[in-house]
Amino acid sequence: MNVRCATTNGAIRRGNWYKKGESLVTNGMTLGDVRETLKSQYSLEDDVAQRLVLKFKRSEKADPEYYDDKDDVMPSKRQLRTDKYQLVVRMEKGDLREEDCSCDSKFMAKTMPEVGAAIRAKYAGVPRHIPIYLFLDNAGGHGTDEVVAKYVADLKKDFNVICIHQRPRSPATNMLDLGIWMALQSVVEKLHHGQRQHLDALCNTVMKAWGELEAVKLTNVYERWKLVLDLIIEDNGGDRLIESKRGKLFREPSREAEDLDEETPAPPLDPEDLTPLQIDNADLNIA
Repeated sequence: MNVRCATTNGAIRRGNWYKKGESLVTNGMTLGDVRETLKSQYSLEDDVAQRLVLKFKRSEKADPEYYDDKDDVMPSKRQLRTDKYQLVVRMEKGDLREEDCSCDSKFMAKTMPEVGAAIRAKYAGVPRHIPIYLFLDNAGGHGTDEVVAKYVADLKKDFNVICIHQRPRSPATNMLDLGIWMALQSVVEKLHHGQRQHLDALCNTVMKAWGELEAVKLTNVYERWKLVLDLIIEDNGGDRLIESKRGKLFREPSREAEDLDEETPAPPLDPEDLTPLQIDNADLNIA
């Protein structure tokens, strides 16, 4: 069972599967019917849907009972509104569970060495003497200055991974904001069309979209980087031309833009190479 299944399981355990006034579950439905309905409405994966069972406790101290056969008839809607019933994904030994975390100093100090090792493992064909560049979004909340300085130094020393923090308060020069998130969003909107407008369902669609995102789209964003620098130069340091001239600058970037780019080199990222690592603003979180 993968992490996405564990995430969905956690959401369902919080009782988000059924709310008063919704008609997802109707009287006379079997457990099989419920599985298919929720699979469609919440974009559940097959292995998650097939593990859905209804847990029932007659009293606080009683052992739980389960509706676990697809032909089991569900209780009435009136009964389901009580606290005695809970739809869960039946977990098995060895399944992964996802825990909430925060990218604070403690988390980053522990995780970044793992990130360095994971990057080198994924790019095993790159000799150690050749640096690999890791772009970080420079957002706040990712550790104190001391912690950041330490993991930047450690990644360079231990793995020859060079951390490059993007310019603060400059989304126009942030390649993530420039196009990667928009490229991902376009795939999400296509895959999620007609799906249930629910946070858990959207999360599943985003994960699916990341897996289907074409690598060329990331490369296109990287190539546009220098053209954006040209537009900033043309606007004397402003960013007003970036949107107004989007798609209109069909030429090679200037030498000045090339020089600016060389100050902060960053190879394009390939989502196939990074899976199953999850990327959050180009910070790699070990799932």
